[in-house]
Amino acid sequence: MGFSTVGQHYQALVDIGSNGIRFSISDLSPPHSRSMPTIYQDRSGISLYDAQISSGTKVPIPAAVIEDVLTALQRFKRICRDFGVDDSNVRVVATEATRNAINRDHLLNEIGQRTGWKVQLLAKEEEGRLGAMGIASSIDYVEGICMDMGGGSVQLTWVIKQPNGHIEMGPSVSFPYGAAALISALSKLGSQSGNDLQADITTKLEAALENDLRIPSTLLEAAKQSDGFNIYLSGGGFRGWGFLLMSNDKNQPYPIPIINGYSVSSSTFFSKLSEPPPDVASHRISSRRQSQIPAIQLLIRALAQSQMHVSTVTFAQGGVREGLLYGGLPLSVRAQSSFVAATLTYTPPSAAALLSLLRNATPECIDHELLASTVNLLYVHGPVSKDVRACAALRSTTTGILASANGLSHRNRAFLALVLCERWGAGVPNADTEFLFSITRICGPSISWWAKYIGRIAQGIGNLYPAGVVRDDDNKVALEAIFPPAKRLGWDKGSEALGSQTESCHVKFTILSNDIETVGLVNQWATDLTKLGKKKHWDRDILGLPVNVEVTRKGI
Repeated sequence: MGFSTVGQHYQALVDIGSNGIRFSISDLSPPHSRSMPTIYQDRSGISLYDAQISSGTKVPIPAAVIEDVLTALQRFKRICRDFGVDDSNVRVVATEATRNAINRDHLLNEIGQRTGWKVQLLAKEEEGRLGAMGIASSIDYVEGICMDMGGGSVQLTWVIKQPNGHIEMGPSVSFPYGAAALISALSKLGSQSGNDLQADITTKLEAALENDLRIPSTLLEAAKQSDGFNIYLSGGGFRGWGFLLMSNDKNQPYPIPIINGYSVSSSTFFSKLSEPPPDVASHRISSRRQSQIPAIQLLIRALAQSQMHVSTVTFAQGGVREGLLYGGLPLSVRAQSSFVAATLTYTPPSAAALLSLLRNATPECIDHELLASTVNLLYVHGPVSKDVRACAALRSTTTGILASANGLSHRNRAFLALVLCERWGAGVPNADTEFLFSITRICGPSISWWAKYIGRIAQGIGNLYPAGVVRDDDNKVALEAIFPPAKRLGWDKGSEALGSQTESCHVKFTILSNDIETVGLVNQWATDLTKLGKKKHWDRDILGLPVNVEVTRKGI
């Protein structure tokens, strides 16, 4: 499909920030509108914040820097033309550094004359709201405090994302404590004054928590039950800190190179607050971000000392640009699971019937979205050589077809990777063995076993229906299953153990066809499931349950 055909669904965005200018073109065509796939993205390292304070006092944006901005925008205008994006589908926004520039009006006039684009200056409150909306676009489940750290400022707000796509959001509170702003302040202060600045930030954070954010009682009660708030972080400074934590994660080498959806405990988040790491490249932090680590550490120390008790911290890729796109989607689209939306393109012909089979053999507590995504991807790796299907499927959620999928948590990426690997027999070469075990550790021992279980059910379904077609007159098998009580299945968040080995899963296959091949496939399927329930067949870091399988013939 050419660009001219689908260009009507393309949305181009320019975010003129304090640390740089970001450009993107996103495809909002159905059925993957919810995923907001980015077909082009780029960043110019022009720092309008630095340009105004390079002499130590605030000055107008220099003419040479304005020319650099115009050159970058004109280049993007040509790129938009090549992608078939009409000017009516291009939006340009600017934040702190442009908003407060002495010669702001001159810059905006020059942009209008040279590109024909009008720049929307975002007020502090709107910038915070859009940043929080961008976080909501990046994570399916959001209930807590959102913080977006730019170059010039930090925005805070509370967010509750409803299943129907509606976003409840509090007032946005902005502080002039962006990464570049804090570095500038620290360069002028001694160590004692730096401590004073940290104390001042702590005081303001506590005041925001107590008064300005107006956190609802439901969120306060949830935080009380969880020993702290769930915190969601966006912005380059925070993401840089997330990459640093990822590189020091106890699960090494950490197998998912995507910052979006990476979660850590509060104790992990507040660690590593001393000296910055000497090796920039190994942490995937740019030299500019490296120079800003002292500022990021200062803000995090202030947060640690505040009364904003933290339970978990999740890093998000989404920011202002993603918030603009997501906020414009209909509620019905925003309500879609990002997991399912990312896989809709691959839906097999009889997806509903296949999902019903999978659902019948799976505990009710396992998320419907996980199963629907499994069905959608059931045949994707079929064209791949059989020798590498399992390892291609294993890596599909990290560096394969779902690498760019928006909104997936790391646990969901890991879970689906294990399911799809098992669906194709789980035979991975030695080069992928450690990656497999690292992915397993993200899920934990019991969740990993359920991934293998679902993968084997999916493998049997795929073998019976190789084209993904279930005809009304050709039903081959019926499935039923009985499981231990949900609380002993080891599926709950953070659970590390299943019920005792006196408990087991009971799966019943009823063969509805007299076809000899079908009988053979079902019997082999039953044997594979039975093996999964035996300890001697469990891989490293796996903890499962016995599986009792019964096979009967209709009418026999």
